Amino acid sequence: MTLQKEYDFVFLTNTPSFYKLNLCKEITGAGKSLLLVLYGYGSDAVNKELQGSNKSFDFIFLHNGDINRRNKVKVFARLVSLMSKIKANRVLFSGWVSPEYNLYSMISPKKRNAIISESAIWDIDMRGIKGWIKRRIIRRMSAALPSGIPHKEFFIQLGYPSKCNITGSVGILNKSENKGTKRINHPLRYLFVGRLIELKNLRLLVDVFNRNGKPLTIVGAGELEKELKAVAKPNISFSGFVDNEKIGQIYQSHDVFILPSYSETWGLVVEEAIYWGLPVIVSNRVGCGQDMVTQLGTGVIFNSESADDLNDKISMIETNYQSYFDAVAKVDFNKRAENQVNAYIDLLQ
Repeated sequence: MTLQKEYDFVFLTNTPSFYKLNLCKEITGAGKSLLLVLYGYGSDAVNKELQGSNKSFDFIFLHNGDINRRNKVKVFARLVSLMSKIKANRVLFSGWVSPEYNLYSMISPKKRNAIISESAIWDIDMRGIKGWIKRRIIRRMSAALPSGIPHKEFFIQLGYPSKCNITGSVGILNKSENKGTKRINHPLRYLFVGRLIELKNLRLLVDVFNRNGKPLTIVGAGELEKELKAVAKPNISFSGFVDNEKIGQIYQSHDVFILPSYSETWGLVVEEAIYWGLPVIVSNRVGCGQDMVTQLGTGVIFNSESADDLNDKISMIETNYQSYFDAVAKVDFNKRAENQVNAYIDLLQ
């Protein structure tokens, strides 16, 4: 790929994912030029390749292959070489997880640096050497792009003095032309979609539904799958991993989405559920809770450590289901995408 000599945005991130790619497309669709810089594929990458057609933005890999096997010195050298050959109005840094990008922020002019923060205030540890490094990185940024309210709260608490634009998400969803009309089941059918790992707090979820007997579908795979299946009662079914192309049908055949995580920086899957017409129940440790649930009235929030509270919130959803269902239907995802893109474009002013 032949690169341009100048870009409005150079976006430094780790691996390609559909929501990042969609965001890049929307930014360039608004008339801005963008170079996406990556350093490999990873197990969490939704898109294994960036091939094909209809890419409205440029991209480059500093390392091809497993991100965990990359040579960080070589990646940093390639980044410095790349940036010496192009001009960028804004350099977007995805958090502070990459040593190569962190180091580059120290030599990149502060006036063009902006940090994208997907971590809520309760997920960020500012103690010790790691906290010192984060403060140093943030001081090198002339703008911040926190995903939501609890993400911006971190910068407020830190006394961050520069521009701080809430983006309203971590990227842009895949939308469907064949969405159809959501029909309500009786009784209501509950759904979880995600990896079956410790952080998702699935033991509590299964315990609650073992006791209340309500229909629950668990979609996904992971290390806890065998354990959860062994204790789940017949009202709980497991669907395994489902491709993105088919996930819409799963959502629309259910009525309430639950994300009980102990820790979730944002929770794009919550947006996905709302897009497909489902009211949601999320834990108080899900980063998008204030922005996507409380502010929009699309569902309820429960204490991640309390099975009783989850049961109470299930009852609340069932008692007031129609009002939550109506609130979900009013969420304008096109407007949310537009606002997200504008949060980035505003940095060029």
